[in-house]
Amino acid sequence: MCRFLLYKSNSPILLADLLTRPAHSIIMQSFNCKLRIDMRRPMNGDGFGIGWYDEPRTKGCIFTSTLPAWSNLNLQRLAEKIKSALVFAHVRATTGETATSESNCHPWQFGNLMWMHNGNIAGFDLIKRRLQNSLREDIYLSIQGTTDSENAFALFLNMLEDPLNRAEFSHKELKQAMLQTIAQLNEWLDDAGVKEMSVMNFAVTDGQTVVCTRYITSSENEGASLFYSSGSEFKSDADSGQYRMIKANKREDVVVVASEPLTYERSDWMVIPTNTLLVITPKLNVHLYPILDKYWNPNRGRHVL
Repeated sequence: MCRFLLYKSNSPILLADLLTRPAHSIIMQSFNCKLRIDMRRPMNGDGFGIGWYDEPRTKGCIFTSTLPAWSNLNLQRLAEKIKSALVFAHVRATTGETATSESNCHPWQFGNLMWMHNGNIAGFDLIKRRLQNSLREDIYLSIQGTTDSENAFALFLNMLEDPLNRAEFSHKELKQAMLQTIAQLNEWLDDAGVKEMSVMNFAVTDGQTVVCTRYITSSENEGASLFYSSGSEFKSDADSGQYRMIKANKREDVVVVASEPLTYERSDWMVIPTNTLLVITPKLNVHLYPILDKYWNPNRGRHVL
């Protein structure tokens, strides 16, 4: 399984304060992750990607590499110079024997939208042709790699009206498109007779709204881990140097979502329940919605993997 994090705030943060400096930063998670379903691939060394936006309603920028995140000097240099109020970051462990190539590194971009995925779509080869045949021409032609994740992004784009030429989308629009994407994938997987579990921790943003999911095609098993933290500022303590989420007032000025907590302050992090969709609005309101399909189980355990 891969690892990802996303950050949204009212003010920019230095990328190093998310990617490299925290005690359990995503760079640390790339070779020392604690909470993963599949321990056969304990490393996330098959490339990485960083996406960020300079300003709202402008197209974001993406930097990817097939090198392991922990050994990429350019990542270290960029992280010490770039600031952004909306950041996507992903470290990759391949699934389905897909190639290690930049075209297969998350996040992907289409117009103003960015997308990344932690997990796998089981039996994807059995539905790939059907998925691609359903796409509008411009979306089909945008697919550059071979992953189930990028194809899921294409399916998501197909649920939206004119995604290439729009600078922003309502949070309701993105939420609905995400739910439709998961429902359509499940329908095709059922038709193909796929019995293995799929893990669909998806994240998408238009630079203002963020929608992400913690989802698994099982009513009993827990999905791949996902947490969020919110407060007034995410920074290091002046005395200890340790990072934490500061809650100086009742306002939510920062939201961080991550496959694993970036710090060891347990009180800073909330578990996102399995088969739940999370929305961060442009005003930094956080909403959690259960995904009410045949896999929803309100009595499922809430323990952390």
